[in-house]
Amino acid sequence: MSTKSVVPRDSLQAKKHEVVRREIWDAAIRLFHAHGFNEVTIDQIAELAGVSRRTYFRYFSSKEDVMGSMVKNYGAGLTQAILAEESGLSSFEAAKAAITKVLVPTLSVTERILQIAHRSPAARMAQFLEVPMLEEELAKAFATRVKRKGLPSLEDRILASITLSMTGLCVEMWVAQQNRPMNKIVDEVFHAVRRACSPEDGKRR
Repeated sequence: MSTKSVVPRDSLQAKKHEVVRREIWDAAIRLFHAHGFNEVTIDQIAELAGVSRRTYFRYFSSKEDVMGSMVKNYGAGLTQAILAEESGLSSFEAAKAAITKVLVPTLSVTERILQIAHRSPAARMAQFLEVPMLEEELAKAFATRVKRKGLPSLEDRILASITLSMTGLCVEMWVAQQNRPMNKIVDEVFHAVRRACSPEDGKRR
């Protein structure tokens, strides 16, 4: 009898699905960055990805969906990272650690996406529309960390909003100062927020 493990068919299908989705997404970002979000067509994306137009629509409903998926993916990674941080950390410190872990491996593609969004109001709007749902998921993660039952509290929601704002600021600072390590930028931004919210605490640090 063979000792090789059998990979479930559903698992293989899921992996194939993710590979195709990633190929379409990569093709779209390459074209958006090279030619502009508004100028690129779905047919061009499908051709570069090596799929049919019909297959494209199995994975993304529009060009805007491609841009919005970046926010969704980042949010999912950030939420998981926050939940995985040590329970001894404050929620604020957990957010700081999570942002560093999630941002650093994706900086090159994040920079390209930021450039695409800066050049196209439609691309920016596609990302902006995903923010409320992302904030809600982050607020739930912060509530879970402190074992809060029921809906996220006002504090959880504020932390979620601050976390997203700091993420955007960290990325913009990194783009402008690429000779600086992202972890140093994250430290600077979080220290500045702490000083702004609690000046005396900021001085002590």
